[in-house]
Order: sequence, then C-alpha cells, then structure tokens
Amino acid sequence: MLRDRKSRQRAVLAAIIVLSTLISAYFVDTRYFNDSLQSAAYDFVITAAPAKVRNQVTVIALDDATVEKYGRWPLPRQAYVDLLNALKPMDPKAIGFDIAFYDPSDHPTEDVAFAAAIKDLGNVYLAMQGTGEGTYGGHAQTWTSVKLPIPMLRDAAAGLGTVNVNPETDSRVREAQMVIKGPDGKPYYGLALLTAARQIGGQVDRIHLSGDSLVLPTAAFGDRVIPLSAGGSTRVYFAAPPHDPVKPVSLGGPAPCTQPDAFCVVSMLDVIDGRIPRQLILGRTVFVGAHGLSAEPDNYPVPNSAQQKMWGVEIWANAAQSIFTNRYPLPDQGFPVTLVEVVLLTIAGIFLVVRLRLIGFLLGLVLLAVFSFVELGAFINAVSPLIGNGPVAVPSLGYLPPSVFWWVVTLGYLLVEEQLAVARTQSTFGRFVTPAVARTIMDTEEKGGLQLGGQMREITALFGDIRGFTTISEGMDPQALMATLNRYFDGMVEVVNRYQGTVNKYNGDNIMVIWNAPVEVPDHARKAVECALEIQKLVVAERAKGGPDVSFGFGINTGAAVAGFLGAHGRMEYTVIGDTVNVASRLTSSDIARRDQVACSKDTLARLGDDVVAIDLGSIFVKGRSEPVACYQVDRVGLVANPNPAPPPELPVGRATVAGFH
Repeated sequence: MLRDRKSRQRAVLAAIIVLSTLISAYFVDTRYFNDSLQSAAYDFVITAAPAKVRNQVTVIALDDATVEKYGRWPLPRQAYVDLLNALKPMDPKAIGFDIAFYDPSDHPTEDVAFAAAIKDLGNVYLAMQGTGEGTYGGHAQTWTSVKLPIPMLRDAAAGLGTVNVNPETDSRVREAQMVIKGPDGKPYYGLALLTAARQIGGQVDRIHLSGDSLVLPTAAFGDRVIPLSAGGSTRVYFAAPPHDPVKPVSLGGPAPCTQPDAFCVVSMLDVIDGRIPRQLILGRTVFVGAHGLSAEPDNYPVPNSAQQKMWGVEIWANAAQSIFTNRYPLPDQGFPVTLVEVVLLTIAGIFLVVRLRLIGFLLGLVLLAVFSFVELGAFINAVSPLIGNGPVAVPSLGYLPPSVFWWVVTLGYLLVEEQLAVARTQSTFGRFVTPAVARTIMDTEEKGGLQLGGQMREITALFGDIRGFTTISEGMDPQALMATLNRYFDGMVEVVNRYQGTVNKYNGDNIMVIWNAPVEVPDHARKAVECALEIQKLVVAERAKGGPDVSFGFGINTGAAVAGFLGAHGRMEYTVIGDTVNVASRLTSSDIARRDQVACSKDTLARLGDDVVAIDLGSIFVKGRSEPVACYQVDRVGLVANPNPAPPPELPVGRATVAGFH
C-alpha cells in the first residue's frame, strides 16, 4: 500500500496528526510551556488587558527622604509611631506593613509606643515570613520555621500576614502567597488577603478550602472564591505598572496621586508631615513598605514591569486589587480546551500546507495570528466589567506556536515526496528519452521556452538496422522476440551514453542516435563511429553466447539538420530532420552497411582523422540530391576496431535498397 504515493501520503499525514496530538497532550498535561512560551503569552495578555485601578489602595513609600529625616536605617520605631499618629485622623480602612519587626528596638520605650499606636488604630496588620526549607502541597507552603514580629507588636496587631515572595524560573513574580503554614501546621494568610478582607468586610475566621480554592465569606459581597496553586498562592491580576519613586511634596515634588491609571503612592515623609490630603487615605487600604529606598532594594520584575522592577509593597497592592475586583487570572485555559485548540489549529495548518504548500504555510501563520487575536479579544471582553466572577483563564497562546513545527514537518515531508516524485519522473522519462534530452526538455520548460520549432545545427546521425529481422521474427514468439530486442538495445544504449550520444527513437528493429543535439558534443563524428564499432563488438559477443542470429548494420552521416521540438502543442518530441538524417538512413541499406559493418558518408569520414581504416564502397544516388553520396565502410578508428570486418565488395555500390527507417 505504501508504494502508492497517495496512500503513502495519507498514512504519513495521519501519523503526523496522531503524533502531534499525543505530544501536544503530553505538553499540555505537564504544562511544559507554562514557564516559557505561556509565561510570555500570560505577561502579554495581562499587560494588554490590565485590571482597573479604583482608588481603593494607597501605598506609603518608605523612601530615602524619610530615612534622611530620621537619620538612620533601619528607621527608629518612633518613625512608625509618628506615621500611625498621622494616619489615625485620616481613617484608613486597613493598614498593612510590608516591613519586618522581628527584633526589639534599641529603645524599648519606642516598642511600647508603637504597640500602643497599633492597638489604638485596631486595623494594623504586620508582616511575617516562612523561613528555612519550604515544601509545597495541600494548597499551602509549609516552612520549617517562621519569623514573627516581637510579641508586644504581635499581640497589638489585628493580624499577621505573610509577605513571602516566590519568583518563577524567569525571576518574574506573577503570584501572591495566600496561605503558608508553620512547622506546627498553623496557617498564616497573606498580607494582601487580610487587608483586602477587612476592606470588603470579609470574615477571616471563616476562611476555608473548597477543592482547589480558598473561600473568603463576606457579609455584603458573598463568597470570594480565590483559586490556589499547590503551594497556596494565586495569580495577581496586575492593575498598574511599577510606579516611579515619588519626590516628597516637602522637597518640591508635584501634587501626589494625579495619575488615574496608577496606584496612589505617597512619601512616608509627607504623611508624617501632614502634607497628604485626607481623601487619599480615607476608607482605603494602606500598604507601607520600601519604595525607592536605596538601602533596601525590595523589588522584582513582574508581567507588566517592562524594563523596570516593581517594589514588593506594590505587588501586595495589586494582589489586594485582584481581591477587590474578584478577578484572578489562571495560567492557561486548562487541559481540555487547550488541547482541542492546539489539535484543531495543527490539523487546519496541515490541511493548508497539503493543499497549497508554501502559500498554505503562510496562510497557516495568518490563521495563527487571527486565532490569537480572537482569543485575546475574547479575554479582554470577559474582563471588561469592573467586578469579575472569580477565576478567568488566560488564553493558552503559548501552546499554539509549536503547531507551526508540525506544519514545517508536513511541508518538509511533502517537499521530500515531491523531490522523489521528480526523481521518479526523470527516471521514468529517461526510459523514453535519453538523459540529455530529458534535461534539455526540463530546463527548457523551466525557462518557459518549451514550444514547437527548432534551429540549424551540425549533427551526426546514426541509424542501426537488424539484418534478417523478418526471418528471425517468424521463428520466435512475440514475447521472446521482444525480450531479444530489449536485451540488445539495452546494451547498445549503454554504449551510446558512454559516447555521449542521444537515442532519439526506436522503430521496431531500428534505432536512431544523434550527436551534438541537444547537447553539444566535441568531435561528434568520431564519437559516433567509435560508438558504432563498440556496438558491433557487443553484438558479436552477445551472438556468440547463443540465441538468435542477430546482426546489425549501421549508417552514419554528418552535416546540417534542424534540431528541435516537432509535433503538436499537446504532444511533441525532440528530434532532428533534414537531408543529413535522410542520407544516414539510406546508408543502413544492406547493400552498404552489410552484416556486422559500419558505413559512413564522405562528410563523416573527413572528420575522423588519420588513424582510420576504411574501404571505399562506391557512391549512391539519394532522393533530393543531384550528386551521388560517397560511401565508406569503417573497420577501425584509433584503437576501436570492428571484430568482424567484411572484405571490399566485388562491385562498387551504385544504388541502395530502401532502408527500413525513413
């Protein structure tokens, strides 16, 4: 079945589709591209369709100006007391510190004052971290130890929130930790989750797991269902790119928070000095952390950070914004949808390549671009409402480009198949015309010049005729006769090719060979005669092995002829016509080219050189010529000799019987 080209193509294409489906299923199931191609697609989608900033979060930047005010880093606890005292009349909804208070202050009274300020506000959440060895499982990150604020501050805070940052393999941060566990199994929730829960009235004491999600009940908004990874984190729907470091108003900086699509970021110095309008704090979630701080470069690349990095405190702001808007991006569309899309796109591209080859491949790329654009448009439409419905899958665009690989494989296979077909065509073509003619026809066709017509060229024509063919054929059945002819002609053609001749046609027991057309052949007359003598040696040797008494006579002539394509536009052949060819045909007469002999004209003999042994046979009259044609029997040219030369005729040839080849 595979010997048939169409059947083989169907089988190979089916195998490509099956193999691509299996490999695609493996890649999708193992999320093979989630850390590479899909991560890039994820970042592009999040950047192209960011969440909306809704003025619910203000970031207080612990910056160089604040450090300079208090004269040292780390800041004295009094700086934070001053900050909370300044924030209290502004009535923030929740305050989250992305700052470590794991060690006591050098001045214990400052710790006491800070704890009192925290307790007085009642809505301050302090940072904690898991340390040591971390393991993933059970929708939480479990650590061998944890770092907690000093007991005095811990007891005063409204809660402790984890600020563990987990960059992915490309160093980008795409998720926020929602749950970690200490060595005793006690859960700690993310700082962003705790502050956002207070903002929307979430009941932290009723947080629980449901399948792969963390459920945060709220009194006014229903349950917030937050998808969790195996390690207890969720993807952040980034709402704004990294904010440039702010210049305090007290140092000549511009009015704060005037960019509508960016989080409100203010200097801690300005808050302490009372230069921040109350409406920028009132009812908002406030995050306090390093931002533009030379002493503490707590910043990371994120999906929408471009060449910048985002400070950790901004990451928690974006995470809280995701909870406010109830929208949590998933890394991809999941196994079933992704696999179906990849397989359909792969098959569609293969179909185009099969039908249109390279154009189909280019159309496949267009199809890929259009499909990606439609997927992106559908995603943007899905996230257009201000409040989402929970998880939203980012299009699995990173799994689509590998489909192009299978298109290339298909295109490569088809090109190989076509090359083999061309080779087979050339081989088959070469059985009907000589390789030289085949190359000439194909080259001419490629140049657009394959048309009827010819040109004058000097050629040498050879005609060969089996002597006594009628008698031989009467004593043999057709199959045996055909086998005999093919055996002799096969050997003859091999000799012809060796001497650069072109077999023009067969006509029963006759053969016609030409030199110097279509390919130029130097010294073509000598090569033609040497070829004829070599063939006579072959024929005599074959006859000696037994079998029918086959012998040939060859007539050769050199001169001008028209060489080109003859026939009709739908069916043509390469040939030569003219008086030169007619004379060569007449020289095959049994009266001239006798059994096992090679005869040539005077024009051919004149081109053979001095190392020739020839017999003058006389002259014959040829139709169309007023002068007779001198005929010669060639017995040797150089080192090539006739194995069975005939003696001179008793009488010179005066006329010739009609040869079997016209």
